[in-house]
Amino acid sequence: MLDLAERTVNLARELGADYSDARIERIHSTNIRFVKDNFEYVISGTDQGFGIRTLYDGAWGFAATSSLQQAHVKKALRNALKTAKATSVRIRDKAQLSPVKSCTDTVVTPTKTPLLDVGIEEKMGIVTKMADTVKAFSSKIASVTAVYGEASGERVIVTSEGTKITMKPSLATVAVLAVAKELEKITSCAQRVGAPGGFDVFEKLNVEKTAVETAKRAVNQLKAKPAPAGRFTVVVDPELGGVFAHEAVGHACEGDHVASGESILQGKIGRKVGSEHVTIFDDSTHPNGWGSLKYDMEGVAAQKKLLIEKGVLRNFITSREVAAKLGLPTNGGARAQSYAFRPIVRMSNTYIAPGDHTFEEMLEDIDYGVYVKATRGGQVDPAKGTFQFSAEEAFLIEKGKVTTPLLNVSLSGLTLEALNNIDAVAKDFDMHVGYCGKEEQNVPTGDGSPHIRIRNAVVGGEA
Repeated sequence: MLDLAERTVNLARELGADYSDARIERIHSTNIRFVKDNFEYVISGTDQGFGIRTLYDGAWGFAATSSLQQAHVKKALRNALKTAKATSVRIRDKAQLSPVKSCTDTVVTPTKTPLLDVGIEEKMGIVTKMADTVKAFSSKIASVTAVYGEASGERVIVTSEGTKITMKPSLATVAVLAVAKELEKITSCAQRVGAPGGFDVFEKLNVEKTAVETAKRAVNQLKAKPAPAGRFTVVVDPELGGVFAHEAVGHACEGDHVASGESILQGKIGRKVGSEHVTIFDDSTHPNGWGSLKYDMEGVAAQKKLLIEKGVLRNFITSREVAAKLGLPTNGGARAQSYAFRPIVRMSNTYIAPGDHTFEEMLEDIDYGVYVKATRGGQVDPAKGTFQFSAEEAFLIEKGKVTTPLLNVSLSGLTLEALNNIDAVAKDFDMHVGYCGKEEQNVPTGDGSPHIRIRNAVVGGEA
């Protein structure tokens, strides 16, 4: 694979490309979904292929093929270069690349039990165990969905500047959705856990505990009452706090959005955008992070990127092209779903750094507020700086105590206003597993946060 990629970028240079990079992948994946006492699907297979980018006179060309035969690879290269040459005479904004040092490296995800060494029956057993645990928790559980996913294999990245990277990734995850019902009232809660590694990651991830916690939350929400609507002091749990860091802040810090004028943070580096309690990182080097990687898909060493430091915007996430546009160093922020997609600016593990409060201290001076946990999804506009999240769980805070569970609570507002209204950040911290979609590409990302407290937040609920 490495030799094929190297020969191809050398040929690209001979054919006139100013720059080229090639990625070859062979990734095996297994996906299992169990719904309502039946396996909806059990899919296992290998996806392999070749992707080539060429830069000619400031214009990009990209092509991919699922075949690793020399003839098909050469055809993909010629198509990419043909596209770049045709585009170069029609664009005004010529692409440039920030300088990086070339390197040669091999990166292997440590595994005690390789995923391919474990039979499909054992993997199906994890799924059924989660589902059975949820159903056994309460007669009020109406249905359960459990999912298993894994991906492992090999990827090589070679550039015409001399970089040669071999990666051997391995990831495994499970997720469960519990639906509870009592009379006409229906509630649901979900949770996903996962980690880089082999099948041995499930020795560390307590799958049964995850199932019980999810079932308990769904059943407890049957007691929830209609929520108040208005502006309140809210305490946000680490899961929803991490989603806020990713969605409302991380996307606004993606350099391509900034360069195209689609970010509320454009032109604000060095300026105060939040309270002094707010420090946010996008950290590709986080130990065992779901979105961690040593090199991005341009072969650039990934970094721990300080986005906001004590309320001051410090940096954006960049690819080589975006870094050149913004006049910033590149920081390893180019990612792609697979060989079949071009690299674009993406997050890795985005999180709010811990502070110095305890959870109890954050509650004690709230006379009447709302505690929000996890999320069912939401909407974010990084250009306008607005967000809206639907909480999976919520509770009243009365006289410093968490009390009544609340139904259908949403948290919304302006990103910069919310950042400036964060007046306390806890010592606790937790990271979560997720996937992020952008330009029809999905990549694994982590997000995290301590508990955070936001003054004057907009809460919506059932009146």
